[in-house]
Amino acid sequence: MDAISITGIGVISSLGIGREAFWEGCRQSTSGIHRITTFDPSPYRSNVAAWIADFRPSDFMPPMTYRRMSRISRMAVAASIEAVADCGLDFKTMDRDRVAVIVGTAYGSSSHVEDFYCSLLADGPRGAQPFLFPDTVPNAPASHIAIYHRVKGPNATFCQNEISAETGIAYARSLLEQNLVDVVLVGGAEELSEILFRCYDAVGGLNPVWRTDNRAIHPEPGQGLILGEGAAILVLERRGAARQRGAKIYGNLVADVIAGGPSEMGHYPRDGQPMKRTLEIAMARAGLRPEDIDHIGASANFARELDGVEFELIKSVFQGDQKKICVSPLKYLIGDFGAAGTTRAAAVLLGMYHQLSPPEIRLSTLMNQGNKPLKWEPGRHRRIDHALMLSATFGGGAASLIFSKEN
Repeated sequence: MDAISITGIGVISSLGIGREAFWEGCRQSTSGIHRITTFDPSPYRSNVAAWIADFRPSDFMPPMTYRRMSRISRMAVAASIEAVADCGLDFKTMDRDRVAVIVGTAYGSSSHVEDFYCSLLADGPRGAQPFLFPDTVPNAPASHIAIYHRVKGPNATFCQNEISAETGIAYARSLLEQNLVDVVLVGGAEELSEILFRCYDAVGGLNPVWRTDNRAIHPEPGQGLILGEGAAILVLERRGAARQRGAKIYGNLVADVIAGGPSEMGHYPRDGQPMKRTLEIAMARAGLRPEDIDHIGASANFARELDGVEFELIKSVFQGDQKKICVSPLKYLIGDFGAAGTTRAAAVLLGMYHQLSPPEIRLSTLMNQGNKPLKWEPGRHRRIDHALMLSATFGGGAASLIFSKEN
């Protein structure tokens, strides 16, 4: 069976706008977490998030195109524009019915949902703002991407909490393997809004960090979630077609596994079994052993439950001195958001393509629980042939993706 290759990447992130700026932020272990100024966070236990301060949709498309899009749709379309330009495909010369758009998002445009609902409460059914409604549905970003690029293939949206984008990647792969499409634009997008921040605060999920200045910070692990936002789009093709047209190949997706297990409401499985199961199956499908993995992208997100479970899993599978094992918990830099999977995958693929390690910390740091300052290992050139990306979500879901370098 032909491998699935990633030939284009587009990123809108708190680490940088655009693929190159994002990668430079990764290389420098730059934190995208800083004090919130887009709304008043004073009623809440925290006032920081990894929000994107300098995103301008006009850098990507004309105002008439984006004026009625929500923030999440603007970021998703902007990321898709960069990804399509990067992959070198010209949809005008292709069968647009065989170009799919798959997007993952946990909450969609929560800001538009709130604004529409408030207009309904204030003015009644006849006074509710109709122009807000189209972007209240989660599939709006995927629809806007398809409309912008005028592609007509399968269009789907996955909402599965913190593995929304990973589920989309797995579905994109299946479409290509079944030869139902030739190209898939697959991504994840999420926006940070006050209503979403308020909800996480209400359930006590936020890291109680409070800042009075605007400097970026590295919060302590294990103290609670730091929310984030962003969008990343990957272009997936069958490897044979990509090589035939001489495309740049960032890496190949060789295994993806999604699984679930029982957990308490709003919590991660305490035994880590869903994540362990996806890891074991993915390794078997890829024909790899633990010693074959050159880079581990961790799902850790500052939550004591998840970070502790992931520490124990990695320690047991990748046996050895835990002080020497390194992992890349990118959410420590970009914050936690449901559709972060493609942003994390972009960092893994860029590291593999450049043969330069993405930002890493010692595995033992996941269990420091704030006892020591967070120390990042400097990126260094090294051979990265196979990379593993672990993911988990509250509610019991888990995913494992394995990427391999193009030979």
